[in-house]
Amino acid sequence: MNKMLNIGLIVCLLLISVDLAAAHPGRTDANGGHTCRTNCEKWGLQYGEYHYHNGGKASSNGGTTTPKKQQVVPVKQQAPVVQKKTIVAIDQANVLEHPNNLQVVTTLWYGYEVKDQGSLFEGFILLDQGYLSTSVLTNYDVIKSKGLKVAAEKAYFFPVPNATSKARGSASKHAVVNVVGERDGFYYGSTKDANGKTLVGFVSKTVVK
Repeated sequence: MNKMLNIGLIVCLLLISVDLAAAHPGRTDANGGHTCRTNCEKWGLQYGEYHYHNGGKASSNGGTTTPKKQQVVPVKQQAPVVQKKTIVAIDQANVLEHPNNLQVVTTLWYGYEVKDQGSLFEGFILLDQGYLSTSVLTNYDVIKSKGLKVAAEKAYFFPVPNATSKARGSASKHAVVNVVGERDGFYYGSTKDANGKTLVGFVSKTVVK
């Protein structure tokens, strides 16, 4: 009987020693982790690597929990939305009752802003008043309103952003130009001409500062 007890005791001691030998050695600190100094490669760690046990809680249990790396998701920068405005580009633009007839229902002036409501006819936009030909329209990108001054002896204002078109008028040097849009090297805005009359149109960026 005593012999059997002795054999059982020896077996228990052997099992305990094997378990202790296999356990990841080292006591945990107040944060529930420690630096690996022994059998590091066996546990998938590098020598001197700091890691946590049991989710960061101090414990005598040999279970090892490696801290998860936080994934950084880059934030994509969204391109600013550019607002465009479409305007009448001639002094008198006739709005037709229907593209197939010449019945004029109203006339729009230069600079009048228009928005197509869904025309089914090519070359025309649909307004509340009727149909308007796209050939009498132009557009510009809206910018923050600012005041500039004519830097040249004279600044010409054009109906479209093109210096080959017939000028609508001109402003003298040092005249203040209030600009609200831009396109193709031109500002769109208004000023006063030499006679004090309001002048609206596209002026080259090279002659205003």
